[in-house]
Amino acid sequence: MKKSIIWFLVLIFSISFVFADAEDFAEAKKLIEAKTPCSQLNEKQIENIGDYLMEQMHPGEAHELMDRMMGGEGSESLRLMHIAMAKRLFCNDVSDSV
Repeated sequence: MKKSIIWFLVLIFSISFVFADAEDFAEAKKLIEAKTPCSQLNEKQIENIGDYLMEQMHPGEAHELMDRMMGGEGSESLRLMHIAMAKRLFCNDVSDSV
């Protein structure tokens, strides 16, 4: 019984991440398509764009594997990597700072 409850909670938690990613990806796609200037984006939007771009380059499980290699979901190192990707690929910012 305890195992069933734990697995159920893990499933619910995982599904919430999927829906959050889908919502973030939809926003990121709109911002990219609108060619929104980076100067008008907040840090969370830039992070979401980086995450979206990573998904486009490495879809599905490949993206999940890369996320784990860069610190895992919710880690500061992964957040900074997504920001750096967006700044380089979307904002054309090649500076070393994040």
